Amino acid sequence: MIFFAILFTLLLGVCIFVGLPHVLGWQRAASVLIFFVLAGVVYAGSVDLMGSPKPIQLEWRTPEKPTVIAARMREGEAIYVWLQPPDAREPRSYVLPWSARTAQQLQDAMRDGEARGTAVRMEMAKPQGGEDGAPKFHAQPHMPLPAKDRRQGGGAVRFRHPDTQR
Repeated sequence: MIFFAILFTLLLGVCIFVGLPHVLGWQRAASVLIFFVLAGVVYAGSVDLMGSPKPIQLEWRTPEKPTVIAARMREGEAIYVWLQPPDAREPRSYVLPWSARTAQQLQDAMRDGEARGTAVRMEMAKPQGGEDGAPKFHAQPHMPLPAKDRRQGGGAVRFRHPDTQR
């Protein structure tokens, strides 16, 4: 895919310089700039339409803590995840570069989530300092139960069996 994007860019760039021989320098520069922007848009759009998992490095939308629906790990090759972003209607498929640490973290989070009965979330780490920019996985904690409103019943709740008349 990258080879074809580079080939497309080079051929279209040659066409711009051959097709616009008698224009001013700034017009030629503007057309080249527009060409590169359009080539980037075409490449980024084609990655979304391929139907295969999208490399996480090419994601520019960076969903805020998506839910991990499923994951599959191929040791030494890649980690495939199926994510449900909170603001999207349909899930998306991504491929992460293989990392034993990331795979172990994902496996532990899935195990914790299953034990707790909660979802697993993914967070994209910001590459700063010693961070490598790898995503972080964690099981979502239990949500606290809603607070009880004691004002309605005057305090304690008393159970009265329907068969008794007291």
